[in-house]
Amino acid sequence: MSFSISTAAKGLGMGLAEVVPGVSGGTIAFITGIYEKLIASLRHIDSTALGHLRHGRFGDLARHIDLWFMGSLLAGMAVGLVSGVFGITWLIENHPLQVWAFFFALIAASSVMVARDLSRFTWQAGVLMAAGAAAALLITSAEPGGSRSSLWFVALSGVLAISALMLPGLSGSFVLLLLGMYSLVIPAVRDLLGFDLSAFPVVAAFAVGALIGVFTMSRVLHWGYERYRDQVLAVLIGIMVGSLNKIWPWQEVLATEVDSSGRESVTFSRSVSPSTFANLESNPVFGTDPALGSAIPIMVVTFAAIIAIHMWAGRRDAIVAAVDDAAAHEG
Repeated sequence: MSFSISTAAKGLGMGLAEVVPGVSGGTIAFITGIYEKLIASLRHIDSTALGHLRHGRFGDLARHIDLWFMGSLLAGMAVGLVSGVFGITWLIENHPLQVWAFFFALIAASSVMVARDLSRFTWQAGVLMAAGAAAALLITSAEPGGSRSSLWFVALSGVLAISALMLPGLSGSFVLLLLGMYSLVIPAVRDLLGFDLSAFPVVAAFAVGALIGVFTMSRVLHWGYERYRDQVLAVLIGIMVGSLNKIWPWQEVLATEVDSSGRESVTFSRSVSPSTFANLESNPVFGTDPALGSAIPIMVVTFAAIIAIHMWAGRRDAIVAAVDDAAAHEG
């Protein structure tokens, strides 16, 4: 076993996604095919792992938690989070419609392709998809709350945000927005990365909450996958579809806030048609230019590319399985 550049790249995508309110790192894990492995690995951070660590059985510990996979993924995520804090935020501030057009097509196409993983489509699966979509639509349409700075609430927001990270379609960043914590936590992370130690208590409280969320949510999801895989998959697909409301490129901005560094960010908006968007009298951050000449091509190319990649990956896996089966018969 060794460091995996491929896994690190997927972690990079997850880290970048988590900085963007409305886009989920869990979605990236889902569409890159590592979601179930990630949940299983997180679940294995348990008393057995602590026992191996306490007795110095580091080889057993590495195998138990799939250390090379988790290490590669977390390294990529760390790079993605740091890059996202400084880079993705700049893109959203300067080219918001193009960024949202890309993510909208990415998740829309992936939802279609992931649905093919259902062993069979039944009316129960349809109902669960609809329920997941309705829940995500309600959550992403909710108006954010006011900011709170108590460390206990910062820790609670960490629990909820990391739980959302593990659910495709729900963004940890958006959960922070709903709780009124985005403008506190993200600047605190940025300040700590700039060696401002006054931000440490907020970041530490959030990290503790995130660890609690990882240990609890990973077990719930792993249990569900083992016993009710198709049903869980149907709900997660529905959540992905319902979350598209939040990342529709053309948004009428209803509320904004300015952080300590003077950056204005959107805290509440609603989806509108491109023509309605163009006719708005004013629209902070997003403006009123629908940018159809760039947004539509980005959506079309991204959608087609994701479908092509999934189909190619499916054919490749089928070929590998056929070769392995033939080799087994020859043996």
